[in-house]
Amino acid sequence: MKKILIVDDVPEYVSSLSRALSGEYEVVKALNLEEAKRDMDKTINLALVDVRLSEEDISNRDGIIFLGWTKDNYPNVPLVMMSAYRDFDSAVDAINLGAVHYLRKPINLRELKELISSLISEKS
Repeated sequence: MKKILIVDDVPEYVSSLSRALSGEYEVVKALNLEEAKRDMDKTINLALVDVRLSEEDISNRDGIIFLGWTKDNYPNVPLVMMSAYRDFDSAVDAINLGAVHYLRKPINLRELKELISSLISEKS
């Protein structure tokens, strides 16, 4: 079974995405940058990462930091960035750093599943 890492600071959002995807994928969950780095390894087939991993800090871009770190350490793992905020600069930065897609929350689960399926099958 393919493995997906979900990184978001909102536990309810992580749980919701995990429930939606767990029938088709093995899901690993992380709530912050440190957990994401700890849980990322060569067995991860795709990562869904929120841009801002702290709702209290509007300047937080830990998801972008994780994207750069992952591209340095696991360059073959596709990352899909997510955000609830209309932050054009973050979207541009994410794509320039190698994100394969940028999704705006709330995420349409049908579209997300199609995207994941196409990205993972491209890698296989």
